[in-house]
Amino acid sequence: MAERKYGAEIVTVDDGGTTVTELKAATALLVGTAPIQEVHATAEERAAYINKKILIKRRDQITEYFGPVRDGYTIPAALHQMFDQEGSQGIGTICVVNVFDPDTHVTDGDPDPSVVTNLDIIGAFDAAGQPSGLQHAYACYQSFGWFPKFLLVPGFSTLTGVRTAMQTIANKVRARYFLDAPLGVTAQQVIEARGESGDFDWQVSSRRAVGCWPYLKFVDLDTTSETAGEEVPLWYSPVLAAIWMRYIVEVGYHHSPSNREIICEEPAQECLYIPGDFTSDVQEMRANGIVTCEERHGKGPHTSGNRSMAWPTDTNMRNFLHVQLIEDVLHEAVLHYLDQWKDRNGNPANIELVEDRINAYGLGKTTGKDPALSGFRFAFDREQTTTDTVAEGHYYWTMKWAPVGVMEWLTVNDWIDTDLLGDPLGLSTTDTTADVA
Repeated sequence: MAERKYGAEIVTVDDGGTTVTELKAATALLVGTAPIQEVHATAEERAAYINKKILIKRRDQITEYFGPVRDGYTIPAALHQMFDQEGSQGIGTICVVNVFDPDTHVTDGDPDPSVVTNLDIIGAFDAAGQPSGLQHAYACYQSFGWFPKFLLVPGFSTLTGVRTAMQTIANKVRARYFLDAPLGVTAQQVIEARGESGDFDWQVSSRRAVGCWPYLKFVDLDTTSETAGEEVPLWYSPVLAAIWMRYIVEVGYHHSPSNREIICEEPAQECLYIPGDFTSDVQEMRANGIVTCEERHGKGPHTSGNRSMAWPTDTNMRNFLHVQLIEDVLHEAVLHYLDQWKDRNGNPANIELVEDRINAYGLGKTTGKDPALSGFRFAFDREQTTTDTVAEGHYYWTMKWAPVGVMEWLTVNDWIDTDLLGDPLGLSTTDTTADVA
């Protein structure tokens, strides 16, 4: 019993957290190369921009941090592609890691981005635990309070080991990773690459892999290039990621990135789409789990594809891009809320409060004009939780949910109803029924 006190007092009651909150979803990690030697004069100045996490939220930061667009370097061009897609609310947050060191990656004494290897992009942790390359994805949460939801390495995704590293990281941090088909490959070559006989290897069945074809044309912003001011082909992956991030910011993470306007000059290869024609390259790409683009008369290029590269082998609903992202956001939110309850007493009041708070969060996603979920239920599991598990400190809950689907395939059953001929003439309809005696 507590010591008896005399007089008034106020006791603050901590109920273990009042709300379930979501982590940021419009977040990307972009790893590549930048001509930092053009804007940072000394090795000491450049050190802050080599294998360091740099947040970019505005276009004017691109040249300031990473230098101008230059042939052979990926980061400035990719960032400009991404910011071309932004709307009035921006495109979210991009964490950029430049792996190019102009004092190390040299040929005949001159900085040379072509010397950068697959190992530079994949990265590692040094003896002091400092990450490089893609490994920075693991460190984003400690630095910024979120894990990147999009992993981008434009120009490097076909290098040996890079795709595998991206998949491993994506599985761990609940991200999705983007793969560009090689420049110039045809639709048929892309489809063949999904099998064993392709010219390149796209035998991928990950729900977190996003295959991108074709390249897109943008104006060459490299003032020193022979093609300055002309249209040049650039990667689709940073464009698709930026469009997806934009609409996460504007309408929510539960919306598909497909059928959204692409701001570019034009696709580098024809992506003709005719509504109702199921024989086009666009149809074939989508049927093979590739996100492509489509354009038709009166409609500029738009993104086209709702599925990850798990499709068509994996028919689970999680192969829809927006469904996997919904699940990732839900899981992070619930896990971070439950972490507040770790090592607290497992009494009925606490168990009920956990149930109530998480249900309030999930059910709140099922209401309004634009719900993220079709249904949600979070409950304490009194079958899996036994006296033995309680004695071990192990408690079980179940979470059931369903996303809102997307109208990917729209079918209209059509017929001519001759009874409608009489409507404008005020005629009675034909009675085709017979009297039954």
